[in-house]
Amino acid sequence: MDIDADQLLTFLMVAEQGSLTAAARLLHRGQPAISERLQKLSAQVGEPLYRREGRGIRLTPAGKALLEPSRKVRAALDDAAQAIVRHRRLQGAALRIAATPTLAHYFLPRRVAAFQRRHNDVRVHLKEGIIDGRQTASGDWDLLFLEGPLDRRDLPPHYTLRSWHKEPIACVVAPGHPLRGAAPLAWPELLRYPMIWRGDGPGVRRALAAALAAQGLAAPFQLEVGGVDAVVAAVMAGTGIGFVAQSIVAQRPDWPVEVLALQDHATLHWTLYVATPEAPYQSPAVRSFLALLLADVATDAGP
Repeated sequence: MDIDADQLLTFLMVAEQGSLTAAARLLHRGQPAISERLQKLSAQVGEPLYRREGRGIRLTPAGKALLEPSRKVRAALDDAAQAIVRHRRLQGAALRIAATPTLAHYFLPRRVAAFQRRHNDVRVHLKEGIIDGRQTASGDWDLLFLEGPLDRRDLPPHYTLRSWHKEPIACVVAPGHPLRGAAPLAWPELLRYPMIWRGDGPGVRRALAAALAAQGLAAPFQLEVGGVDAVVAAVMAGTGIGFVAQSIVAQRPDWPVEVLALQDHATLHWTLYVATPEAPYQSPAVRSFLALLLADVATDAGP
């Protein structure tokens, strides 16, 4: 038997108000519409739910038996309505982010913290150690932050890849290096010294290779290490020149490295990417985080 929830709620309002007229006024319906709903419900029950008494009503035993189930229906609908409100307001939601180690350590924490201050009921899960989309099951994350472009075939359906930040790359040397304090340098001057390469991702390394190729130059292979911290450790050990995102150097005053000045044609930038669901498939949490992310980047870029 199909029970109409609206009929139960109408019955409950009449029962609690003790009057069809009062219930009709609160429900913003005409009294004939209220009577029709109650008649249909009585027909399903098989006996009257109330009897008229003066200007009000008195519930029959069948009506009294239906009171508690009707209240449970109202409570369930109220819970559903609140769940929808919380979802639209991002309360009680979750946001799952996967990122490369460098982005998880240096680029995302302050942005995640800003998001959580605004939406403190959203559970944010940040997974690091990803190099590309093939390492993550398509249903395990909402956003994937990468250090370089990704083949579209490596993305799950309904996802798209976009650039979200262009980061200057700093050329760093150890204190006491012969180039420390030199005038702005061109590539031929830099290539007289060993270079330290990152081997755990395509981002900075790809930007360096492209910049050198544009000058008709090839990078000398000297030392390949696994991450940003390893690059700086190798620089401090005196093994060569390193290349690190400029904002990372700013975050690490404990690194006593020197940043070299480069000539305009040697200026380096590193493009960061994020894989996101296409707009129709984005949750409110994803939309809100992306809006905050892009606003933050625009602020960093300045006027």
